[in-house]
Amino acid sequence: MSAASNIHSLLARLLPERITPVPVRPGLRRRLFAGVGLPSQQALAGERFGLVDRLDEAVDLQGVYADLRRQALQGNVDVLNDLGWVWLNGRYWRADTLLAGHLLRMAALQGHAAAWFNLGQQHYFGKGVEVSYANAAEYYRHAFERGMPHAAAALGDLYEEEVCEGDPPWQVDPQEAYQWFQRGAQHGDARCRFEVGYRLLHGVYVAEDVRAALYWLELAAATGVMQAAEELAVHFSRRDAARYLSWRDQAIQLGSSLALAMKLEDQIQP
Repeated sequence: MSAASNIHSLLARLLPERITPVPVRPGLRRRLFAGVGLPSQQALAGERFGLVDRLDEAVDLQGVYADLRRQALQGNVDVLNDLGWVWLNGRYWRADTLLAGHLLRMAALQGHAAAWFNLGQQHYFGKGVEVSYANAAEYYRHAFERGMPHAAAALGDLYEEEVCEGDPPWQVDPQEAYQWFQRGAQHGDARCRFEVGYRLLHGVYVAEDVRAALYWLELAAATGVMQAAEELAVHFSRRDAARYLSWRDQAIQLGSSLALAMKLEDQIQP
């Protein structure tokens, strides 16, 4: 029997014919905590009408699940990750973290970056497993190596985490955190670009380098990172009036209360 046949046979036994929906009216689903991890459509394509939209607007949730189950049995690895993500969080039907782990691992072993990331989230938050930062870090690395720059941000955060209930104890390493933020920045992750720029601007764990800091902060702000626009506005407020006003107003457009306060202060000053 081929490996594909083995996977199909195992999936057919793992995936139930029916699910137990969470007792929440469809109109309220979108207001609930979305949970941890990422569905495939959001992680890989950013589609407007992806998995979350489809499930949020579903009139027949059983019918949607039946379609997802069929696609998974046909070998769709994206859907396999999606089903694992839903069972991990219990947002649309009752959570089953053991089943979620099986499905995510099956997708991850087929090279699916979001599945590796979701396994990292499962072990970071301890959803059905013991909290283990070491396992989470390993899974995040696999996700990054398979093309998910966002996993570098998770690794950067992880190496700056000061409290962990897992075993063995986790070792905080700000330099390693910076290296991961830098890798993510180089691969285009906006959050990582902000983190690198902020550290370079203020000399946090690295030598201050204003020129490099502004480069990374401007890249982050240009892709909608509000905090980056705030940092640029503050930096230029006493150096370059035109650039200050430009970044202040962009930060306001991105929802910054700090930049709005700066504008109000500017208006009352003589």
